[in-house]
Amino acid sequence: MPVLLTSAHRPLARRLALRLLDEGGEVRAYGHGDTSALRAAGAFVASGTPDDEGRLDAACTDVHTVVHVGGGFLDPDPERMIQDVEVLLRAVRGAGVRRVIALSVPGAEHQAADPLRRAKAAVEERLAEAEVPTIVIRSSLVVTPATIDALATIGLGPEERAVELAPVRITDLLELVVAFDRARSRATAGHLVVAADGPERLTVEQLLVRRGVSAPGSGGLVGRTLPPAWLEEQLPAVLRGPWWTEEPTVLDGWTFGGLTPQTVASS
Repeated sequence: MPVLLTSAHRPLARRLALRLLDEGGEVRAYGHGDTSALRAAGAFVASGTPDDEGRLDAACTDVHTVVHVGGGFLDPDPERMIQDVEVLLRAVRGAGVRRVIALSVPGAEHQAADPLRRAKAAVEERLAEAEVPTIVIRSSLVVTPATIDALATIGLGPEERAVELAPVRITDLLELVVAFDRARSRATAGHLVVAADGPERLTVEQLLVRRGVSAPGSGGLVGRTLPPAWLEEQLPAVLRGPWWTEEPTVLDGWTFGGLTPQTVASS
């Protein structure tokens, strides 16, 4: 039975779809925007917005697992994530999907200081109440070109540059999702939350230097995408973290998946 990925227009979802295609399984992708690379690679692509329940329901037909990529810290409207997962879960229920895997962040709590973590807490709550088995992967900051562009150009102050992260390579996160997809459970209920922190802790400044950015606004910025105005306001609060999971009740995803994450390499 196929896997369906949401947010197929997002770079992370596209890379995950391509990785799952490498596994030789049937992959479907749902999203809007440019999905031509996925079509060319052999994925079945359904075009639609996250709030189009009818199209989502059709895309979920005969699907075993939905991987809900959702939004991240570069999303302009975290509250929208809650509505999106509610629509998705109705479609999942109607189509008889067996399981949902979703990405989240450390510190997803209703009382969190930033809107992203509050929204992710609400998303996790909806998933925990779902009628199908659900898995939430709380991933620390995933290092992508867009991530580095945002951190390099946002004009961070000393406090934000000193924030500690447990950065995760995108290839490691992809392998973790693939590992959970391989281990298709026959369970008919249950909710599992796992942590996916990187193997080392770096400050934002150390990460930027490692990735070839000496300081925001000075050197290493040629060819980088400048951030939109809303990100200038939103990112500092989100960046303060937390960026790793210390709760003893949350399983370590890497151990569960039999994987060993690698440190972030220099650019």
